[in-house]
Amino acid sequence: MNLHIKLNLNSVRKFPDGTFGAQVITSDADDNHAFYACKVRRIAPYEIELDRSNIHEFIAGRWQTATVNDALAKKLTGSMRSFISSYAHLFTKDVSEGRDGKQFGMWTDAVVAIADSGGKHKLKIGDKIFVSRDTISLLANGQNTIEYRLIGDSLRILSLNLADNPCLAKRLNKQFDVAKKKYMAGRNSRPIGGMSWAANQNDRKEFGKSRYNHRELQRDRA
Repeated sequence: MNLHIKLNLNSVRKFPDGTFGAQVITSDADDNHAFYACKVRRIAPYEIELDRSNIHEFIAGRWQTATVNDALAKKLTGSMRSFISSYAHLFTKDVSEGRDGKQFGMWTDAVVAIADSGGKHKLKIGDKIFVSRDTISLLANGQNTIEYRLIGDSLRILSLNLADNPCLAKRLNKQFDVAKKKYMAGRNSRPIGGMSWAANQNDRKEFGKSRYNHRELQRDRA
């Protein structure tokens, strides 16, 4: 089955039971399109399972229950796997409508991932994914051009000049500031040496620098 599959990113929703629903568009070599609505659930960090009993196809102006073969089921699943594995944690915006029950979508702008030590922050602005230069700088000094990838198209690397896109630049810098503050807060909450405060206090007692381990110190303060 030689089909092109496209996930409608704006349609993806997370439900309270942890399942995700989305619309998927298929097109063949003759540019014939079909529209499906389906649900999946995560069974592992990078694996999802399609609910084949809950697939609908848009036919004659309305959604109808559909049965799909194994090949199409695999393609529908694949279209959602990478997206959900990468962005499931961002579905915290309540987009519920009364008649449809509780649903969550992604925020338009968000921090995808906070950098680890020496790493880079990953930031989402609309359907664009940006990566910072490092943990404390969005760009190198004097640089205005930044690279990005589109969600669902990880192979192409695109670029834009932030000086020519002031509104996007403002949004991007806002998310970078959020990521940077969270990174600095996490770093400052750990003592020198990288241990937790509890482990550090336990070592202080072991080496005779304190009368208390962490648990005893907390009890004494209480």
